[in-house]
Amino acid sequence: MKLYADLHIHTIHSDGILNPAKIFDMAEKIGLRAISITDHDTIDGCREARTLKEQYNIEFIDGIELSCYQYGREYHLLGYFIDINNNSLLQHLEGFRNARYRRGLKIIEKIQNLGLDLSFEEVIEKAGDAPIARPHFAMALADKNLVASYKDAFNLYLADGKPCYEPKLQFSITKAKKLINDAGGVCILAHPGRNLSQQTLYDIIELGIDGIEVIHPTHDTELQKFYHNVCNQYWLLETGGSDFHGTRDYDYENFGKFVIPLSAVDSIRNHTLNRLY
Repeated sequence: MKLYADLHIHTIHSDGILNPAKIFDMAEKIGLRAISITDHDTIDGCREARTLKEQYNIEFIDGIELSCYQYGREYHLLGYFIDINNNSLLQHLEGFRNARYRRGLKIIEKIQNLGLDLSFEEVIEKAGDAPIARPHFAMALADKNLVASYKDAFNLYLADGKPCYEPKLQFSITKAKKLINDAGGVCILAHPGRNLSQQTLYDIIELGIDGIEVIHPTHDTELQKFYHNVCNQYWLLETGGSDFHGTRDYDYENFGKFVIPLSAVDSIRNHTLNRLY
């Protein structure tokens, strides 16, 4: 019997809708043997998961998904086996949380200038303790029937280039990589997708990333094969997961479908240990 892991999961601590306990329950039900919570720019989900993991026969891996901006666009870097008490990491996350709040004020101003009856307090209620992000605005707009759906909120107002879009704090891949590595973790390029040029991909590899997320819902079989070959060529780690949020119709279908062998988790762990020695 093959054993599998999902290393890309979001919770209520960023822009997901389930708490870590629900994630563990779902993972146990479908037989996953390892998971990582990779909330956007926060480790609060990992802290909660640590209080639960002994109740399950599932390995839990501390993770994060850092927002980056380089080469004229946004990228995400996944970090695994990080020290969630690392001072530099915690300082960055606190600064990024404050920057997200200031960004949120700009987004709500744009929304209100369009005549949409939405308050910042309603968005904060959706975010809870999580750093404020666009999905929280989308949820609030949909709940007030100001848009037909969560997806429409992005398509009409919040997506890149739309009237209420506001860029995030710019943080380079180079700095994000150093932050993850200095916290003892491995640095993985998340869901590079079909729109990333080969030249930019190779430029990012040259920055010293440790691996690529090969398995992802946006990667079809052909793309998975391409990134697998790139990893073999450059001796990079291969990771993957469902990118579960719970806010999209296909999230629950993808959970348990986009997984990697448990042996891949061992490779990632060994990579971190080799760096230490």
